[in-house]
Amino acid sequence: MKINSLGYKTDFIFTRYDGSVVEKDKYFVVTTKSNPNFFWGNLLLFKQAPKQGDFQSWKSLFNKEFKTPKRHHITLAWDTIDGELGDVNEFIEHGFNLDESIVLVAKVVERSKKFNQNVEMKLIDSEDNFQKVIDIQTACGARHLSKSTWYSFYKTQMDQYKKLIKLDKGKWFGAFLNNELVGSLGIFVEDNVARYQIVSTSPKFQRQGVCNTLVYKSAKYALENMNVDTLVMVADEHYHAAKIYESVGFKAMEKQVGVCWYDKSVHK
Repeated sequence: MKINSLGYKTDFIFTRYDGSVVEKDKYFVVTTKSNPNFFWGNLLLFKQAPKQGDFQSWKSLFNKEFKTPKRHHITLAWDTIDGELGDVNEFIEHGFNLDESIVLVAKVVERSKKFNQNVEMKLIDSEDNFQKVIDIQTACGARHLSKSTWYSFYKTQMDQYKKLIKLDKGKWFGAFLNNELVGSLGIFVEDNVARYQIVSTSPKFQRQGVCNTLVYKSAKYALENMNVDTLVMVADEHYHAAKIYESVGFKAMEKQVGVCWYDKSVHK
């Protein structure tokens, strides 16, 4: 099984522990067992970018592979490393959102000017703190989905992350100011490559260098203690977080692309 995109390849670290990646002739079927409505955890990853006329056939293939009647989304992606769009016009015309992300990589990191020396990093290992992590993630959820939808999503995801932590596949890191948990992220490892997950800072503590400092400190920890030589981040190309990661030494190496439709009546 050959997947070119480092972003999707490291996404599947998690899928293999809670679902499957099955190769077909022209695409991969990616499923997440615990969370069938996780948009980017249940998708078809095509081996080529879409061409004119692919819209209906790709949509039909998704419906063929994902027959669960309660599924409220369609996610289609393609295995590119240079952000090749192909012909996405018909997808956009039918209500799909275009997702363009950059894959950032680091082998060494450095403090940036926004490093906050008051931020203390601790491993998250208590149920009380895991619950606080979920609450912060929910508070950061984008407005296009409801808070209840975000809470359910993050709760389910965190349950799976905790299982991987127990298997010694990764760790969850918290940022503390005056002993208050104000941000967190996860790092999980496979074959000496570490993938970051859900970097979030409480809305009350943003723009104080919390994220910047936690990314730097956790990267140092991973490189020194987790048998890691490559760190991987995936970020929305149009969101400011990518600049934060770049400020501590991450460099944009690839671009990944996909489209997603979801039933907005379900996720009010």
